[in-house]
Amino acid sequence: MLPTCAVCLTPPGRAAIATLALQGPTAWQIVAPLFRPRNPRVDPRTVPFCLGRLGDEAADEVVLTVRGAGASERVEVHCHGGPAVVRWLLDLFRARGAVEIGWDEWLRRTLPPLRAEAAVALAHAPTLRTAGVLLDQYHGALARALREILAAAAHDRAAAAGRLRALVDLAPLGRHLTAPWRVVLGGAPNVGKSSLVNAILGFPRSITAPTPGTTRDAVTALTAFDGWPVELTDTAGVRDAATGLEAQGVERARTAWAGADVCVWVLDGSQALVLPPPALACPVVPVVNKIDLPPAWSLEMLPWDESAVVRVSARTGEGIAALIERVAKCLVPHPPPPGAAVPFTEGIIAELRSAERAWAAGQVDEGQAALRALLGEREAGFA
Repeated sequence: MLPTCAVCLTPPGRAAIATLALQGPTAWQIVAPLFRPRNPRVDPRTVPFCLGRLGDEAADEVVLTVRGAGASERVEVHCHGGPAVVRWLLDLFRARGAVEIGWDEWLRRTLPPLRAEAAVALAHAPTLRTAGVLLDQYHGALARALREILAAAAHDRAAAAGRLRALVDLAPLGRHLTAPWRVVLGGAPNVGKSSLVNAILGFPRSITAPTPGTTRDAVTALTAFDGWPVELTDTAGVRDAATGLEAQGVERARTAWAGADVCVWVLDGSQALVLPPPALACPVVPVVNKIDLPPAWSLEMLPWDESAVVRVSARTGEGIAALIERVAKCLVPHPPPPGAAVPFTEGIIAELRSAERAWAAGQVDEGQAALRALLGEREAGFA
């Protein structure tokens, strides 16, 4: 049997009210000797809420709630939210046998597996859009999809395998519901990369100057493109004549390109044309900057279709919205509709791929077992 655990369920820091909880076979036994109800004739276990004082020699005014019984018995304590009070009460519970755990472990102990993982991920969602996708998973979108796949496998294995493959294909999106995509700006010196970063962000993050080599390190900033989280990186201008610190900056730029999800290659429409190196492994969004100046070359000279090229002016802001839209489309070509199932942790993705491999090898039972492991066989609770 698992021990009785204690946790603080409110965020760390100072607040008006904090919520502590104990759950397990001795939850009430731990709290009962410490709690003195305002009305001594009231049994806290028989009323929805009970006001009183909690403590030994010192005490705090609290509201108490007792739910369940046995191994799933839960006591919630709503107390003053100062960090000292919270720490003092948790120490009291620990001294009487409770095991203190973190809020994420608490969720994994008290919720079905997929719902618990979604709740943990929600706390790390960087944008409203990714939070919305994770909230759908918390409300059961992925669990329902897995049950539907298991049901379909009983009479149409090919259809079930296709639905499983569709889930696995969403893994790149799922990974970025809590971590940003990496979008790196590259190009020759003085094409306007830093000015373009500042125009996208709406504030001066990168230093700009007419001197080649001003940007010598990879400068990053967090933002969102169409609601998707993005780490935007400004890099040093690439040229063969770079030496010293500038050459080191060029090397850092190449390293940043190698780890990028998308490279925005910036071209100066008013100066000589400098194309990206052919070895770039990530998708490239070509951008012609400085369209407010007389052009030095035509779009027909580019290796991309004219419709793929975004024309902008970092100075005036023209085309910035179109650039953001193009990059967002490159990152997430097919955004999931509301309520869609999306795998959102490496563990979930690994289990789905394990199931897919098993089914491909004809090991139907093993594939179904992997999906059932994700759903979990136990009910919510400590038992």
